[in-house]
Amino acid sequence: MIGLHLAWPGAVLLGFPLTLAGLLPMALGFGLAAAAKRRFDHAGADVRPFAKTPALVTDGPFRVSRNPMYLGLVLATAGVAVLLGTLTPWLGPILLAVWLDVAFARREERHMQALFGADYAAYRARVRRWI
Repeated sequence: MIGLHLAWPGAVLLGFPLTLAGLLPMALGFGLAAAAKRRFDHAGADVRPFAKTPALVTDGPFRVSRNPMYLGLVLATAGVAVLLGTLTPWLGPILLAVWLDVAFARREERHMQALFGADYAAYRARVRRWI
């Protein structure tokens, strides 16, 4: 993202000091990912994708998103794009979200369905994948 900003910034969307607003989504994103990781740790669940895990975590940030760690990372990268203030760094959070969804979230859902069956199906019915 920084490379895009330096080499091909595109249109300037925000100037300083408005770019400092990017600190808020960065902090929220890192906080969300950390809170989700703490819930995994508390439940004895493994954060590694596709690992066999002993628990289905549905509380804390998992009440509003099935993928709060991924959402936190995308939110943090969006904050970086705001901090940079130009157009092309927005490719970072967009491509990250698509990659996380296709390469991980959808495959993890099949894995969780196989592990937790009806419990996961009920969770999936009431909580959205992202937000």
